[in-house]
Parts: sequence; structure tokens; C-alpha cells
Amino acid sequence: MRLRRLSALLAVLSGAPALAYVPSLSSAQLQEAAAQAQRLAQSADSGYPVRPYTLYAVEDNLRLVAANGDVDAVTIATPFERTRYQVFVHKIGDDPITPAQAREQAQLPDHQVAFIVFAHGSSPDDQDFLKGISALTFTLGGRTLRPASRDLSDTSLSQYPRTVGEIGLRYIGTVTTRYVIPAGLEAASGTLSFTDATGKTFRMPVNLSRYR
Repeated sequence: MRLRRLSALLAVLSGAPALAYVPSLSSAQLQEAAAQAQRLAQSADSGYPVRPYTLYAVEDNLRLVAANGDVDAVTIATPFERTRYQVFVHKIGDDPITPAQAREQAQLPDHQVAFIVFAHGSSPDDQDFLKGISALTFTLGGRTLRPASRDLSDTSLSQYPRTVGEIGLRYIGTVTTRYVIPAGLEAASGTLSFTDATGKTFRMPVNLSRYR
């Protein structure tokens, strides 16, 4: 049995402020993303700093609380952040890559953002919880955007050791939904909403000017 936590959740409480959303990275911005990742990898024990890109997170991601539903966190991904993440992952894995290679592996095209929902099953044997997460509704600048893609990850067992009354084993996974950002809305605000498999509704503000 493999017990692990998703890397983003491990680092929800770390990180430095982000800057405005960049829809397409210049060569200089690619180099900057790589340089940030190199510095972060020097203190990898602190995890990857996802806090600036976190839209929602439970108070204690090592404890299951029924009222929270199935969702542990929701993050926003940008071309800059995903490029930085790829450099970071390869660096700590002792398999360095170039900034251009990292951009290719980022799985987020230019002019898009992705929302990543981190979730868990409602019971120790529940492996279908990701299918119960509704389609996301994303409004931006007064417009409701259609998703460009939606991907469900594989699931794996994880432990929530501070859960009261049980060992806290659950299957975990992610739902990633990508959107094309229309020209002129790169600094716009809006809302993201969806419902999880328990019927709990999540609604959170999104301001693209906060996320580089």
C-alpha cells in the first residue's frame, strides 16, 4: 500500500506573492521561471510553494471533516507557474531540463489557465469520487467561459492522520479543467463554482491579476 500526499497540498502554507497573469511567456520570462524553480529546489524540504495560486484549501489538510465535503484544495495554474513547476520537479529528481523543455511539458498551452481540484473519496473504498465532481462554471469579466479540456487523474491511497475516530485512509486524485482566456480579460475578475460528489457547492472568487 502506498501512502502519499499530493505535492501541492503539502505546500499550501508556503510561498511568496505572485504577480499578474502572463498568457504567453517570452524568453526572458521562461528564464525567470526556471531561475525561480532552481532557487526553490535548493530548499525542496519545504515543498513546492503553491499558496499564491491557491483559491481554496481546508484548514487542516491532514484531517477529514465531513462538513468540508470531498475537496481538499483548489488551485489555479498558469503557463508561468506550470513551467516553473516542471523545472522544480525535474531538478529535485536530479533530471534537469531546459526552460524550453519545461514549457513543452507544462501541459498548459499559451493563453490558458487551469483549475486543479484536489479531492478524496467519502469512504475508504470510494474510488469514483472524481466522477461525482460536477463540471466547473467559470465566469470572467461578465462572460461564462467554456472549458477547453477536463482531465481526471488516477487515484491513489493517502492518509489523513489527524482524523478523529479512524485511521483516515482515503483514495485521492485531481480534476484539471483548462480554459482559454479571451484577449482583453487577462487581468479580469470572476468566479469559479462546482459541486462535489457529496453535493457540497464550492464558489470562489478569481482575479487573474493576482496570478503570474
